[in-house]
Amino acid sequence: MQTRSSEFTVTCTELLVVDQAPFLKKALSTCRRLRKELDKKQGLLAHFEDEDRAAFQRWLNSTHGATLTQVRELRDEVSAYQFILHHLSHCAYHSFEDVPKLYQELFQLKKKGMLYSYVPPEVEDSVESDDANDEGDDAWGDVFEDEEDEDWTDADRMRDFFDRAFGDGRAGSGYGEEELRAASARKAANDARLKSCYRQLAKRLHPDHSELEESVREKRWHEIQEAYHNSDLEGLLRVEAVCDMDEEGLSVKLGLARLRDLAAYQKAHLLPIREALRAAKKDIAFGFSQRGPSPEVEYEIAGGLKFERIDLKAAVADLARAAKSIRNEVEAELKASEIRTAKAALRRGQRQAPQVKTPATSGKNAERAKDAEQMTFF
Repeated sequence: MQTRSSEFTVTCTELLVVDQAPFLKKALSTCRRLRKELDKKQGLLAHFEDEDRAAFQRWLNSTHGATLTQVRELRDEVSAYQFILHHLSHCAYHSFEDVPKLYQELFQLKKKGMLYSYVPPEVEDSVESDDANDEGDDAWGDVFEDEEDEDWTDADRMRDFFDRAFGDGRAGSGYGEEELRAASARKAANDARLKSCYRQLAKRLHPDHSELEESVREKRWHEIQEAYHNSDLEGLLRVEAVCDMDEEGLSVKLGLARLRDLAAYQKAHLLPIREALRAAKKDIAFGFSQRGPSPEVEYEIAGGLKFERIDLKAAVADLARAAKSIRNEVEAELKASEIRTAKAALRRGQRQAPQVKTPATSGKNAERAKDAEQMTFF
C-alpha cells in the first residue's frame, strides 16, 4: 500500500475469506423458530374455528334456543319496518298524496309475507329543466374554456422564459442524462429478472410439475401473481425460497440468501396470524371446547340476549310509530287541503252570484219593521 498526503491507493488484490457457518447456523435457527411458531399459531386458529366455535354454538342453541328465535324474529321485524319507513319517506317526497295508499299496500304485503316483493314506481325527471341546465353548462363551459386557453398560454410563455433564463437543469454538465440512462438500465435489468423469476415459479407450481397439495399450490400461485402484478421481486424470491425448502428440506444447503428469503416469507405470513389469534383470544368462544360454559359466560350471554330483545322491541315500536305518523300527517294535510279548496270554491261562488235587490217599503212599513227589530232586541 502506498500512502500519499491526500489519497490512498490499494495495490493488494487478495480475497478475504469469510466463514459463513455461524451465519448459516443463525439463519437456519431463525427459520426453524419462525416455522414452529407459524405452525403452532395456525393450529390454534384452526382449532378455534373448527372446534371452539362449533361447541359454543351447540351449547347456545340448546340453552337459549327460544330466546334466540325471538331475537331473530325481532331483527326481521326491525328490517321490515325500516323497509316500510324508507319507501314511505321516498313516496312522501315524490308523490305526497299516494302515501296513505302505499301504507295500506305495504302492510298488506307484510301480513302476507311478501313485503320485499314490492318494487317502487320509477320517478320521472323533468326533461325541460335538464335541457336548460345543459344549455347553461355549455355556456359556462365556453367561458371557462377560453379562460383555460389563456392560462395555458401564459404558462407556456412563463416556462419558455425560465428555460431561456436558467436552462433545463441538464445543459452543460450532462450529469442528469447519465443518471437517467443508469436508472433506465437498472429498471430494465430488474424487469428482466422479475419476468424470469415469475416464469420459473409459474412452471414449478404448474399441476404437472408440482407435488404440493392443491390448496398450498393455489395459495403460492396467488402470491406470485400478486408479487408480479406489483413488480415485487423480493416477494417472488421469497416464494422461490419456500419452494426450494419444500423440495430440498430446511437445511444449510439452501444457502444464506435462500434462508434469509425464507425467514422474510415466514415473518410476512406470521404477522396477520398473530393479529387474528390476538382477536380470537378476546372472543367468548375461544377455548370453549375444552373448558365449557363458565358462570360468567352464562350470565353474560343471558343478560346480553335479554337486553337485546328489549332494545329490539323498542326499535320495532318506534319504527311502527314513525310509519304511522307519516301516514297520519299526510292524511291530515290532505284533509286540510280539501277544506281550503272547498272554502275557496265557496268564496268564488259567492262573488260570482248576482245580488237580488229587495223592494222599497213604505213609511209605515218601515216604522213597523224598526219597531219589530227593537222588540226583538229587548
